[in-house]
Amino acid sequence: MRAVYAAILVLGAMLSGGVGPLQAADPAAGKAKSGPCTTCHGKSGIGTSPIFPNLAGQKSMYLVQQLQAFRKGTRQSQVMNIVVKTLSDQDIENLAAYYEGLPPGGSAQ
Repeated sequence: MRAVYAAILVLGAMLSGGVGPLQAADPAAGKAKSGPCTTCHGKSGIGTSPIFPNLAGQKSMYLVQQLQAFRKGTRQSQVMNIVVKTLSDQDIENLAAYYEGLPPGGSAQ
C-alpha cells in the first residue's frame, strides 16, 4: 500500500512540474560520486567505524529515501546534511544503485 501511495505522490509531482523524470540509475556514475562517502562508509561500503552505517547491499529505495531526508533536513546529521546538499536527484539515485550492488558484510577498506 505504501508503494502505491508513493507512486501516486511521485506521479502527481511529475505532472505538476515539481519533479522531472530521472534517467535510469547508473551505478558507475554513483561510484564516481562516492569519494566523499568513503571517509566514513569505506571504499567497499562498510563503515570505517561502528558509528558509521554499512551501505553495501542496502536497498536503493531505502538509501534514496534517507539521502533525500538528509537533504531536506527532516533527518539530521551535521555532516550528512551538508554533504547531500551538493547532490542532485540523479546523483542520489546513482549512489543508491552503486551501494545496493556492493556485497554486504566484509571489512572496511
